[in-house]
Amino acid sequence: MRILQVAHGFPPRENAGTERYAFTLARALRDRGHVVHTFTATIDPALPMYTVLREEHVTRVVNNTPGRESRHGARDAQVDAIFERERTRFAPDVVHIQHVMGLSASLPLGGVKAMLTLHDAWGWCAAGGTLLPPGANTPCDGPNAGCAACASTWQRDTPGVDRALGLAGRIGAVVDPARLHRAWKRLPPGFRARVVGGAPRALTEDQVAARSAGLRALARSCRVISPSQWLAVEAERQGLGPVRVVPHGVAAAVRRAPPGPDAPLVFIGTLAWHKGPDLVREAWGRTAGVAPLRIYGPPGPDPAFQVVSDGVLNPDGVLNVLRGARALVLGSRWPENAPLVILEARSVGCPVIAPRIGGIPELVDDGVDGHLYRAGDVEDLVRALLRPLPATVTPPRTFDAHVDAVLAEYR
Repeated sequence: MRILQVAHGFPPRENAGTERYAFTLARALRDRGHVVHTFTATIDPALPMYTVLREEHVTRVVNNTPGRESRHGARDAQVDAIFERERTRFAPDVVHIQHVMGLSASLPLGGVKAMLTLHDAWGWCAAGGTLLPPGANTPCDGPNAGCAACASTWQRDTPGVDRALGLAGRIGAVVDPARLHRAWKRLPPGFRARVVGGAPRALTEDQVAARSAGLRALARSCRVISPSQWLAVEAERQGLGPVRVVPHGVAAAVRRAPPGPDAPLVFIGTLAWHKGPDLVREAWGRTAGVAPLRIYGPPGPDPAFQVVSDGVLNPDGVLNVLRGARALVLGSRWPENAPLVILEARSVGCPVIAPRIGGIPELVDDGVDGHLYRAGDVEDLVRALLRPLPATVTPPRTFDAHVDAVLAEYR
């Protein structure tokens, strides 16, 4: 089969959970003899908007303001035109859409059969699919009269962004763009926040409604699957059509030896408010040193949100850290769908301490694989951190079984 995959980011440039899942699926499908190409967005302020970067098995489209398409009903005509050229050139049997953030909800499929995997509430939440109002510890119930104000804050689409991009474009004419991009990332987050600061451009309720309508139309043109029952039910409630549940899996991993007395607690994830690394650090600080704490992850989209990181891990590094950890601790304030890192932890025998929210309870059997606590509740997380941890956890579904299920959906 010839499979054209669509994602909002792709390794090695982007390495969050959905991006790593897309990479792993593409590699597994190629290992089975299928031909897979990925069409993806990327952020590179040193390059002009809509620059096309071609690599082996990957086409990247530069979009330095990935929230802007929400002002146009989640549609971007220039991305659509580039996608149509790539689709025509590749001639796929099936298009598998992982995410369209930074791309377009009106991708011209040209009559090709398409499947959409839901990874979050992006289809009905313009605040990055998080369902989390700015500064809130708990998510909202879904679309309401405050969506436009919430989404405008999340996008951080400001005049400062335009100025920064213009300056980067001029410098990029004489400095290697990749080198310039790395230099920007090394600047202190607070400084970057000042450079791109200013009042966000406000979205209207009509624009948010048009965005949701465009994403619903995309979903209804596809076969839709979800890794969790929770997200499937929510998507159907929001009008995205029938959704089939296809649970994720992970590759079999070497099980770890029992951790030593100094084994740390670890947080692994994007350092963003909705992921709650600050909540994990606060709760840990109230445990009187039950164990060391290590926080790993890249900075999130808001440079003003600052949490000190112990580094960014590649996939092998994630497994190595989890093998030596006392437990994986998640602080998610938003209703996560099916965090890949939970399956990775279980694959090496690492207990998980995570909030009881979204699809997480489908992945963590409370008291068996670790402990669940009330999302956003620091005191309940402290109690979970102080409870004895299980000596063993149940292995997750294998990735081979997941690929079998995906291929069945394609067919």
